[in-house]
Amino acid sequence: MKAAVIGTGGIAHTHADAIRSLGHTVALVVGHSAASAERFAGEVGCPVFTDHLSAAALADVDCVHICTPPENHAALVRACVEAGKNVLCEKPLTLSAGEAEELTALAEERGVLAAVDFNNRFYPACGRVRAAVEELGPVALVQGHYRQEFHILPAPYSWRYTEELRATTEIGSHFIDLMRYLTGLEVEAVSAAFLNAVPRRRLRDGVMYAGGDGEPILVRNEDAVAATFRLTGGALASAVFSEISPGRSNDLSIEISSADRSVSWCSERPYEMVAGRKDAGLTRFCNAFAGGFTDTFRGCFEAFYRAAASGVRDERLATFRDGAANVRICAALAQSARSRGEFVEVES
Repeated sequence: MKAAVIGTGGIAHTHADAIRSLGHTVALVVGHSAASAERFAGEVGCPVFTDHLSAAALADVDCVHICTPPENHAALVRACVEAGKNVLCEKPLTLSAGEAEELTALAEERGVLAAVDFNNRFYPACGRVRAAVEELGPVALVQGHYRQEFHILPAPYSWRYTEELRATTEIGSHFIDLMRYLTGLEVEAVSAAFLNAVPRRRLRDGVMYAGGDGEPILVRNEDAVAATFRLTGGALASAVFSEISPGRSNDLSIEISSADRSVSWCSERPYEMVAGRKDAGLTRFCNAFAGGFTDTFRGCFEAFYRAAASGVRDERLATFRDGAANVRICAALAQSARSRGEFVEVES
């Protein structure tokens, strides 16, 4: 199949590499400028590039990968779906719950394959956890975190610091999706507290510092989140999302418990599932030959292209409906944080 890649940043390279490794062709590159599009196209061996998305440019492609900053997602998704193309969008699907719902309805009306890149679903161990959860009995409690260190100062300044949300949508969205996917439960209400460790910063040569010389800037979005979730069936969940955790590069962890048993997984030990039972301790199950982080993207894209060709969707592939639910939950977390942690109902 022929694919278009919209965006030219690091995640776009991940998409392009996986597309080619699966035997498909990157037939179009769309960048924010002609220079960035030409550079990226040269790097991935694509002969066609542009800085303007149009129906004519999309005419010769089957699938589109949207890898731009989130503020651009809604317009790009709409244009691609209206052109009748299958779409795989980076998360979050949009920054507006209303737009996410509209795009979900539009994709279903046009009959195109529409998916969101929640790659953590494709760890083999997560598949094992999902199967184990079905044997636990009713879920009572979910606990976890997603911790990284990439936004500890000094840190490069980018578009991420101008978005309304940061830790919530960048890493929290992955935990939220994985929780919904593994448990089969929906989020009914949320409570949250946000932390911005250093709102007033100094920008020098494209890098932010806590003080010193440089241009003064104000960063309004969150470095960390403490969140509580009320789930369907009466279950409770709690999680911390932090982009300022020293020593943590990509630490996503989730534990799911019933009345007397538990199952857990952590991305820093991606091949392991851990099961717990009262009076029996913890048992670790390891598949040392399973795939790692990079393989999850390839697995997601492979499922996307298989579904595009056959019309049969892999249950691991997150839909636009999943993406829209995620947007609603993230919006509710933000509303709760603005309301000093009051519980906010999540619209269904």
